[in-house]
Amino acid sequence: MNCSKFAFLLPGLVLAAFDARAQTCVQAPSCSQLGFTKSVSQCSGKNMIKCPFDNSLAYCEDNVIISCSSLGFTDTVSECPGEYVKCPSDSTKGKCILEARAGDLKYSLRGSNHNGWLLCNGSYYDKTQYAELYSAIGTKFGSSGNSFRVPSYSGNFMKSAASSFSGSNLPSSFTSYQSAGLPNITGTIHVGRSENSWAGAFRKPQQSGGYSSHHDSRDGGYYTFDASLSNSIYGRSTTVTPQNYSANVFIYAGKIKK
Repeated sequence: MNCSKFAFLLPGLVLAAFDARAQTCVQAPSCSQLGFTKSVSQCSGKNMIKCPFDNSLAYCEDNVIISCSSLGFTDTVSECPGEYVKCPSDSTKGKCILEARAGDLKYSLRGSNHNGWLLCNGSYYDKTQYAELYSAIGTKFGSSGNSFRVPSYSGNFMKSAASSFSGSNLPSSFTSYQSAGLPNITGTIHVGRSENSWAGAFRKPQQSGGYSSHHDSRDGGYYTFDASLSNSIYGRSTTVTPQNYSANVFIYAGKIKK
């Protein structure tokens, strides 16, 4: 709106007056008068300026087109493993919101593949469809035809590796199974006519009389072996089992081609 007024002087008096045009304020020009002659949908994907009075109308250049890739929407949304942001001018293009990088691992209480995370159960996947994961781990865990195998960590504990690597050239410690093991347990027994002795994990049963802890001066005798007498960790289970809870291990596949 544009209203105007002016003032004039008379001797001893100041008067203010509006001109005739000021009786009605000037109306703002219309969007079409300002050049906003196209609808927003007609300008989709082009450099666009919306009319300040009506956001449904806009001005745009026909020969200047804004592509999805120039805006950073370089992914095909059907390949996104989870959430994505869609390009406003092409619903097939967008930007994947990736939770991790291909080859990353995580623990989870979930029991099946989800959002690009694959259960590490030794399954095989197509090299082309899962190209990003294949580039990360290759066929180090096995392959069959045009498929590669993800690791199987079922029933096993993970250990931090001492070596680093780049690309899919995984060191053997990443791909080789290591069997269970414990430190060796040793002991000695000496049996003589006049003196018997034992050491390490060997013990002689308690008997009446004052015998020393490692020697028996009597003739003969028998000895037992019990590793738990050396350390209470032995005998707690039938396998080498640290304190634990169970969870599933998943590997991230990245973008998945359809």
